[in-house]
Amino acid sequence: MNVTAFWANFSKFAKTMTNSTEQPAKLKSHETRHRNTERRIRQAMDRLVAQASLEGRTTRVTVAALAREAQVSRNTIYAEHSSFLEELASANPPRAGTRRPPPKSDMSALRASMHELQEQRRLLATENASLLKRVLDAEKAVARLEKQNAKLVQEISRVRRLSST
Repeated sequence: MNVTAFWANFSKFAKTMTNSTEQPAKLKSHETRHRNTERRIRQAMDRLVAQASLEGRTTRVTVAALAREAQVSRNTIYAEHSSFLEELASANPPRAGTRRPPPKSDMSALRASMHELQEQRRLLATENASLLKRVLDAEKAVARLEKQNAKLVQEISRVRRLSST
């Protein structure tokens, strides 16, 4: 079976499997907005890269420039359309003399620091709770001793009045 015959048979099979009365599903508003934003970013990226190559510049196309050109926020590019970040990195010429190590090399050290800080925070919270309990117990003891002191002062006053008469 040649390729043409295969595709002809496949298309007949596909038509029988799908109901021809069904209309394509309408996109939801957030999907439409996401696609329109992606299209605007793509067009802005193409314009900026073309402009940079036409002018023969060695300047870098930044996320900020891309966001301005597409009229979206930088956060939108970072959060919702991060695939453009890789394209920006490949479209930009490498910087001379400044080479950062990949961020993954620091991730294990950062995770270890994060776990250590979480453990310290947990220990401090435990210590804080125990100190708070000690303060509350001390306040109760002070209140009890003040009542006892007041009773003793009254007793001394009563005894002095009795002895003076």
